[in-house]
This record gives sequence, structure tokens and C-alpha cells, in this order.
Amino acid sequence: MGIGLLLTIGTSITSLAFGDKYAGEFLKIGVGVREMSLGGAAVAAPQAVAAAYWNPAQLANNSVLSGQFMHTEEFAGVLNLDYLAIALPARTSFAYSLSYFRLRVDGISDTRAALIDDNGNGQLDPGERLDPAKFRTFGASESALLFALARSLNPNLNCGGTFKIINKSLGTTNAWGVGFDLGALYELLPGLMVGGVLRDVTTTFLYYPDGSNEFILPSLQLGGSCSWAPKIVPLIIRPSLGWDLTFEGKTNQADFNLGFISSGFRAGLELQIKRVILLRAGRDNLGNLHVGLGLETAVGSLDYALAMGGSYAELGQSQRVGLTLYFRELGKAVKKYL
Repeated sequence: MGIGLLLTIGTSITSLAFGDKYAGEFLKIGVGVREMSLGGAAVAAPQAVAAAYWNPAQLANNSVLSGQFMHTEEFAGVLNLDYLAIALPARTSFAYSLSYFRLRVDGISDTRAALIDDNGNGQLDPGERLDPAKFRTFGASESALLFALARSLNPNLNCGGTFKIINKSLGTTNAWGVGFDLGALYELLPGLMVGGVLRDVTTTFLYYPDGSNEFILPSLQLGGSCSWAPKIVPLIIRPSLGWDLTFEGKTNQADFNLGFISSGFRAGLELQIKRVILLRAGRDNLGNLHVGLGLETAVGSLDYALAMGGSYAELGQSQRVGLTLYFRELGKAVKKYL
């Protein structure tokens, strides 16, 4: 198995020269208000409803039927991101989840039919102008449907995979593609987890109607998380770390780069007070600051996050809100009060 995985990685890396540097950028924004408020340092400890994205292996530890809806307004509302997920508890050998997220920009101006072209050459020449009455608008979106499954190999080791169907839409043009992620999660000590995800294992392809295509190259995310509960105070402390390794040569978006290899570091901290109030902060792989607040109940949680500093200071802050429900417990609560 180990040799096969190395061969897969090696085969994928040989395709680097043919990849598109930013083809899969929308897939790197993240999902899950909790996970995003931790700066994405969530590979070793995502919620089950966000595991299909961050690390599908986490699903093998899931014990409840849960669902999540998230809405974010990125960069002062320029981008809108919605996420919907359901995670099934582990039964027999496998656990599953299904999720969907969509990133959309609306109101893009289309001036192609607005040119008053006196000489008919199709260009805006001196003395010619655009007719505002002929301006049109269109939208652009990028979305992915994720199906994940996981199983425990032994009491300490889980593995999982995520199958992705990807769509890019620009006006009336659509591109489709498929991809696959592999994840692993290992418990080193009680409360201490390490994990890794190999994204787009075989290189993800996007096909356009005109015959052109884009490639999303493999990338690797590693992370660790621990949980500590001091006995003298009603507090749980959960620090987490992450490390992204890409092969796209993004020298202006990395903490460290060597040729076409670049990497970024993530860090997050979550404090759970009396098992009800959760305070979060994190630093993502681009150095941006994220903060968040969560309220945990027996039937679910309500979460809020704010991204600020760095690129968010220039382009506008991002606000995120999410609702997670535990359906069985919610059903019991409803029956109790009816």
C-alpha cells in the first residue's frame, strides 16, 4: 500500500509542467465556520460535517447524525459562499457524509453588446462610446459536491477518501471535473491527534465545452491537534497546527518556497468554557487573522467567525455564520416539548 501511494504521488508530480496555478483556488477557501475561524488548522480535528473537506478520516469517529448549513460573505460581500452537509454516524465498517458548497459572484457587468461602433471594426476607437442602456450583468460560480467515506483500521488509525464533482460557471459557459482526496488520522496519545490529507491525488481535471481544460495539481496538508482539560477550571483547551505543501510555485503566497514547491503554516486555538461557550482564533496559510465564537447545546451549535487583517484589511472583512444540528437529539427535544 505504501509503495502504491508513493507511485501515485510520483506520477502526479510529473504532471506539474502541465498544471494551472490557480485552477483550484476556490477549493482552498475552506468550509465550516469553526474550522475557518481556526485558520484552517483543522486537518487533525474537523467536525464530522466538515470532514469531507478537511479530512474524511475523521468520519470514522463520528457517533451522531448531524447536518450543517453555513453562509459567508467574503471580502465585504463581494463573494458569497454557501455550504450544506450531512454526516452519518459510523455503522458496521464505514461512515459517510455528503456535502455541497458553492462560491458565487453576482452583478458582473457585460458591455460586449454596448459598443456604439461607428466604423464597424469591433473596437472602441476615439469618438466612439458605450451605450449604458445596453449594459447587461451575469454571474460566475464555482461549486463542488463531496461524497466521503471512512473506516477505522485499528483503534488508533482511521483512513478515508473524498470524491469530488466540480463545476465552474461563467455566464453561459460551464466546466466540469472530478477529483479525489485521501486522508488519514492517527491518535498518538489520548487527546493528541495527527493527520494528513493528500488532495487531488491523481490530478483533478476540468473540461470546457470548447475543448480546453485546466488541471488542479496534488497538494498535501498535515496537521496536529490536542485537547487538554485542567481540573481546576471548567475549561477545555484545544491548540492545533497545520502545514500546507503545494507544487504550484506560488512564491507570493507562501511562508516558504523552494522552486515550484511552496508551503504555508496554520495555527489555531479553541477554548471551550463550561462546554457551552467556545472562543476561537487562528492564523491561515496566508498569514491572515481569524476569530470566532460558538455556542454549543445538546441539539447543535451556532457559530460565528470574522476574518480580518492581511488581505482582508485591503479587500474587506469576511463574516461567516453556521448552524449545526444533531438530528436525533433535536427530535428527542421536540418530542419532549410537544
